[in-house]
Amino acid sequence: MFDLSEKQREIRAWAREFAEREIAPRAAGMDKVGRYDRAALDAMFEAGMMGLLAPTEFGGRGASALEYVTAVEELARCDASTALVMSIHSSLCVALLAEHASDEIKAHVLPELAKKKLGAFALTELDPTTPTRAPEEGDHFVATGTKMYITNGPIADVIVLFAITGETAVEKDGKVTKRDEMSALLVEAEHADGFAPESAGIKIGLKAAPVGKLVFDGMRIPAAHVIGKRGKGMRMALGVLDGGRIGAAAMAVGIGQAALEASKAYALSRVTGGRPIAKFQAVQLMIAEMATRLEAARALTYQAAATMDEGAPYGEIAAQAKLFASETASFVASKAVQVHGGSGVVADLHPVERYFRDARVTEIIEGTSEIQKLVVAGWELRG
Repeated sequence: MFDLSEKQREIRAWAREFAEREIAPRAAGMDKVGRYDRAALDAMFEAGMMGLLAPTEFGGRGASALEYVTAVEELARCDASTALVMSIHSSLCVALLAEHASDEIKAHVLPELAKKKLGAFALTELDPTTPTRAPEEGDHFVATGTKMYITNGPIADVIVLFAITGETAVEKDGKVTKRDEMSALLVEAEHADGFAPESAGIKIGLKAAPVGKLVFDGMRIPAAHVIGKRGKGMRMALGVLDGGRIGAAAMAVGIGQAALEASKAYALSRVTGGRPIAKFQAVQLMIAEMATRLEAARALTYQAAATMDEGAPYGEIAAQAKLFASETASFVASKAVQVHGGSGVVADLHPVERYFRDARVTEIIEGTSEIQKLVVAGWELRG
């Protein structure tokens, strides 16, 4: 078992107590209606959960990556939708701003992101052949285009928008060509004319986490709202996505843990043929494999976070953790349904059917399993 420090164990215990008290009672209801409860989000902000990765000088907790993933895991154990809302807000939006934004932008938005405003990360295009563009006009950029599958997008207060802001000259083999430059821009939803967030539709899992389509129609963004260097948006995005994958892995581990715990409790209490089904070898074999794979996924996820904290290259292990943990969560949740038998596939009877749906989505978000394999292969096959 990965050896956590006393502080890391304290944060994990704090996150578990909070999640069991504030999130678990709301989880099934939020999933049923497919909408996130604002009261749950307010509780997250009040507890300091949403400011874990914000620097302390801006009102956050300045948590390490390992401390952060233990909190994500505990949230996901109670409700994966809540963990996703927090993870996108923290490991993508807040992390990118904290690392790359100007001092003025940091002072302006990070305290509010730590205490009351929700962040989103708008990278994915509705149609990659027609990317969102924001050409410069005077002292503003004018954004037009549509982003899709943006978690937190429909209710976000602050959005990191990636858009084509112009062209860059590139010289290769004595020839000069031009290519699009992508920049990261700060969008404040309450001040955004020409901006319309919409729902992306009903998902099979993580149903309460708001995911939307963001339509930009001539929205004017102040030139001072460029995050980092103009034209370096994709490089910045790829940098924080590695950290986001570790958060997604922790979320998958939390789902798997919930499914394992539910299966053990059911196996010990469900009696057939005069004895608990936990006495049947078939059930024991499933529980053993669930527990073993889950512990391996947790160790890999924690090691990825620890590598990030050390300042060592972590792109490969982040992809490995996300790949293995998400596929492990799906395996464990599937076996949990099997352990529960007929009652495992009935909505509202046992939570394992929700875990099963939520786990499947973890293989898609933050880069599909196939993308993670390509990332790992790229690292392994470098010449």
